[in-house]
Amino acid sequence: MCGHFIMVPRDEIELIIRDIEIENHVNVMPDWPARIVDAYPGSTVPLIVSTREGLKAEEMTWGYTIPNKSGLVFNARSETALSESSMWRDSLTKRRCAVPTFGFFEPHKTELSVSERTGKPIKRPYRFDGPRSLLFLAGIYQSGRFSIMTTAPNASVEPVHDRMPVVLLEHELPLWFSPDFMHLFDRTGIELIATAQEPAATDLPAPPSKSSFPDQPALW
Repeated sequence: MCGHFIMVPRDEIELIIRDIEIENHVNVMPDWPARIVDAYPGSTVPLIVSTREGLKAEEMTWGYTIPNKSGLVFNARSETALSESSMWRDSLTKRRCAVPTFGFFEPHKTELSVSERTGKPIKRPYRFDGPRSLLFLAGIYQSGRFSIMTTAPNASVEPVHDRMPVVLLEHELPLWFSPDFMHLFDRTGIELIATAQEPAATDLPAPPSKSSFPDQPALW
């Protein structure tokens, strides 16, 4: 599952949209290190939505809230999102978004390292990058909040984690915003680069409370 990624600044997203609309290849590179901003559940994140007028940049908060429940619901399982009892069905059918990112992070299933923040063992984080500098995460939204779709891990992610975000490449965005979006839940053909990280660089703050919401596993 995805609980940490590097966001792309809104002004860069405006350029991405412009390039997509004029059918140029998007070639955005992060402005190291000044504009590297990590996103976690609860962060306000710039992303792309599809409107009648075309693609548009919006800013939304990562994680749905549920009345009388604590914590944020920040991932949605693609396998069950359209089921009759799913809380995600309306958002997935009507309100999809794409979250540009320079890379996302997952904790290793078994490999441990020592947190410089707490001095305690934690699961070592791994960063995942795409074949180019930019990836897109498939998302859904409602009322100014968004959640990231997850799916079964592909060969790049499976050695590290048992879930992965639904990652999209630039040319797949039109399909994600079309009625045939479900074809993109199979990510076996996407090659990602996994790089082990030192905890000091990616150590999370105290994780959000575990949720009993459907389709929402714990962060770690």
